[in-house]
Amino acid sequence: MKKWIVFFFSIMLLISLNSLHPVQAQEKNEKPTVIPSLQEWEGSTGFFTISTDSRIIVDPDYSDALMDTADVFKEDLKELVGKDITIKMGDHPSAGDIFLTMQDETDKSIGEEGYHFIVEDTLTIQANTETGVYYGTRSALQILVQDPEKSKIPRGVAKDYPKYQERGFMLDVGRKYFPMDFLKDYAKVMGWYKMNDFQLHLNDNEIFKDSSREHWDAYSAFRLENDMYPELTAKDGHYTKQEFRELQDLAGKNGLTITPEFDTPSHALAFTKVRPDLVHPDLPVDHLDITRQESVDFVESVWDEYLGLFDTDAVHIGADEFYRNDTEMSNVYRNYINTLNQHMKEQGKSVRAWGGLTYYKGDVQVDKDVVFNIWNVGWYNPEQAIDEGYKIINSDDGLLYIVPKANYYHDYLDTKWLYNNWEPTVFSGGITLSDDEPNLLGGMFAVWNDLLGENISIPDVHDRAIDAMPTLAEKMWRGESDDVTFTEFEKLTSEIGGAPGTNLTNEVETKTDTVLNYSFDDVTKEKVADSSGNDYSGTLHDVEVIADGKSGKAVSFANSTSHITTDLDSKGFPWTVSTWVKLEKTDQPEEILLDSDYGSLKLTQTETGNAGFTREGYDYSFDTAIPTGRWVHVAFRGDLNGTSLFIDGKLQDTLPDNLLLPMHTVGSETNAFKGVIDELKIFDRKLSSSEIAQEADAPKWLINIAGGKPATASSSETDYLTPGLAVDENESTRWSSGHSDDEWIYVDLLKQHSINKVVLKWEDAYAKGYKIQVSNDAQNWKDVYVTEEGTGGKEIIRFPVEKTRYVRMKGTKRAINWGYSLYELKVYQPVTAEGIKERIDHFQSIGGVTSEQAAHLLTVHMTAVQHYEEKEQANKIIKHMESFQLLIEQQKNNGQLSEKAFKALNNDAEELIAKWVE
Repeated sequence: MKKWIVFFFSIMLLISLNSLHPVQAQEKNEKPTVIPSLQEWEGSTGFFTISTDSRIIVDPDYSDALMDTADVFKEDLKELVGKDITIKMGDHPSAGDIFLTMQDETDKSIGEEGYHFIVEDTLTIQANTETGVYYGTRSALQILVQDPEKSKIPRGVAKDYPKYQERGFMLDVGRKYFPMDFLKDYAKVMGWYKMNDFQLHLNDNEIFKDSSREHWDAYSAFRLENDMYPELTAKDGHYTKQEFRELQDLAGKNGLTITPEFDTPSHALAFTKVRPDLVHPDLPVDHLDITRQESVDFVESVWDEYLGLFDTDAVHIGADEFYRNDTEMSNVYRNYINTLNQHMKEQGKSVRAWGGLTYYKGDVQVDKDVVFNIWNVGWYNPEQAIDEGYKIINSDDGLLYIVPKANYYHDYLDTKWLYNNWEPTVFSGGITLSDDEPNLLGGMFAVWNDLLGENISIPDVHDRAIDAMPTLAEKMWRGESDDVTFTEFEKLTSEIGGAPGTNLTNEVETKTDTVLNYSFDDVTKEKVADSSGNDYSGTLHDVEVIADGKSGKAVSFANSTSHITTDLDSKGFPWTVSTWVKLEKTDQPEEILLDSDYGSLKLTQTETGNAGFTREGYDYSFDTAIPTGRWVHVAFRGDLNGTSLFIDGKLQDTLPDNLLLPMHTVGSETNAFKGVIDELKIFDRKLSSSEIAQEADAPKWLINIAGGKPATASSSETDYLTPGLAVDENESTRWSSGHSDDEWIYVDLLKQHSINKVVLKWEDAYAKGYKIQVSNDAQNWKDVYVTEEGTGGKEIIRFPVEKTRYVRMKGTKRAINWGYSLYELKVYQPVTAEGIKERIDHFQSIGGVTSEQAAHLLTVHMTAVQHYEEKEQANKIIKHMESFQLLIEQQKNNGQLSEKAFKALNNDAEELIAKWVE
């Protein structure tokens, strides 16, 4: 009774406070923004303020139920708002305190998960259950993190409760293994958004639909350890019973249930590999023969090992896509569901299954207490299911299925459409159930890993799931609302940020965009200093410090156990690694540069001998090997879209597969590279190709200085064909303009550069007529090149040297009726004689010029050209460079110049001649 008195006087206090100033009434506080949004709000004036003196006051009458929530709340407050406040038992909170309590009598208006949120000088969170109180703390945290001072909550009273009972997310861990830490983090993420059902699809296999017996070797996995059938347990990743116990405990503290799913009688290759004698003779090898009692007994025996472990009232038996639906087999299928349902009920569990009763027409009635996920309206029409008396969950495949990178179903859900048009009443095919349908429990979106673990990474899956989670949480809790637009909702999602206690994007704290910098000049026998400013020093193991590095000191890795350890683990996207290495030529099949539990970045990959990486148990190789026996600059660059390899400043290969950057170990405890390393740097961004070339000391005239710089255009044909795509150094992406002749695009080089060459890479929509213009203010433009005879494709435009900041392509005449479309706009600095002399020195240092005499002759030749450059004597420069070309060809034929050095120096000569011809 006393809790109702507290609640009553809290409301009366608000009313009395509002009546104290009738003449100058303050504007009442607007509803605070949280995800999912609050159902009801009555604003007051002023703010509740949390401080270091605040306390979490737990009602002693409910301490057993609420202490876990209080503990979680305390830690989350410390992380998100920086206040380490104490927890105290009591029922008399003071100003600045947060009071956690429960209803003496059930308040049916808020249900089992709702809560009252009473904001005065104190904040009171009161609910029927500990889950409701926990959800109230999520709202408090989300409001606080939006406050600039992270201390204020607007005064008022909220009553918040879910519109739908079931608010779920299903993750296919059968086809792809996810570490337990990832699942635990996702339990926290779901709690953050008040999602309450985390379904784990614990077994599955590679997709095949034919009945060939050649599929026995197809991938399959069952992810729980099994004592009765040890061979059932997946060898490439599984969860122990203790781990699953801990996951359920954590989920309970975060307001959600873990729903386990074993998918049978199909999708059951992991089961049939254990009992191949139970495969149906006429169906695919992942189909159990459920006409035989032995098959049913086998499945029940697997379930029986875990039913005492599983906390949830409902287990999911799968029953998905059994590929035979004649009446006889449909009746067998329906009986199978009933048999498992009865078996589970005897163990105190209820049953869910994937809906298929429209497809499996039969005479046997499936038990009415089975709950169906309606995943496809053709397999089980939701209106039919409701008419037949079943409770259902909306898991509509056309709207709510994510299949990463598969090019069928969604890769990313259409969250804007879902936000504006969907809630669990809405299905594909124009089907909408009534808003008050009692048998519609709610919704569940799903990630299916059909392409298996090699083709998709954990970050791939996370990026897609976390993109959908806030929107679907909003729609399944709140239902329809017009509080904010989708654009505003996206902004709110960003402002609220990720769930406390998680780091699913693997962020590494850094003061600048350089995360780690080992120059190896400040190094002892035990430690290497980090000059990035982050103090991520490394500890040396079985390595030797040497004096003659690429620049100053370096570190030699002589053994496969040579390594340097840091206190870091893995870094999320984007990232770049830049380093100098001098590899020994060895027969070691694998040479690791950077290592962690997640994966390895390799200078030599197993089997291929090329550079590569390993992630999540799978190997990936670039198409290029790292040269040995000389100093080589190696750079790797990664983001969610893939990983690239650069050697000596030049892009060699890009793979579509991504990698969380290993940072725990330089080298390896077992398979370290053999050789010397110097100037190791790790960046918190993708360096442009020009920046990587600069790190590699590449000639300036080979560097595209427009790469990654800001670009501006007169228009963009769509919101995804934007000007930045013309300077992103990716020739598969493009900018496309509006459909008129007078369109333009320019790049800002950020400072003045001397330039003399622009390269345009056109799509089919090229410019027949255009100008290349330069400017130092982006207002006044000077023509440096004009043509009415554009050819499309790749056009190389040279002009006299200009010192400029902005470079523009201004169209004058389109080649076709579309606009202009550029894959790349590149800008280059001019070649110089001094630069070519440096190139000669470089090739001599790596053995490309094989004799002192040959190098001396080339250097003398370029010294003369350098003299003519100073006097701007174009004819003499051109004449000497033509003779230089003859000299290097002669040296190549005499074996004094390598083919690589010849091609590079010949190209340099062509560039220098072209510069002075202009």
